[in-house]
Amino acid sequence: MHDKRLAETTPYPLPAGSRLWQALGFLAFTLPQGEILMPTKQPRGQELTREQQLAHQALHQRRLRIEPVHSRVTRCRIVTDRIRLWKAGVRDLVMERGCALHHFRVRLTPWQPMI
Repeated sequence: MHDKRLAETTPYPLPAGSRLWQALGFLAFTLPQGEILMPTKQPRGQELTREQQLAHQALHQRRLRIEPVHSRVTRCRIVTDRIRLWKAGVRDLVMERGCALHHFRVRLTPWQPMI
């Protein structure tokens, strides 16, 4: 199943005013209670405006902090392997446990800075 179709079937209880950074694979995905932000593609043969460049830099700074954490969470094979448990909430519970294990590892390695 494609990620977008899976995202459409999953309810997102986000508070009003939330921001969602959207990737190109989710162009038609919308959230009624939140704001969807997406980086601007550079027009062919043209340059981005200064405001667009600053927005891209801000997004890049956030991704520099998020992506390594995501890779550390997915170090647990149970998070990345196919889950064949269909009971409601099991997949979310597996991801929560992966995040808890990541936080446990971070707290046990005092020489690394907290993220």
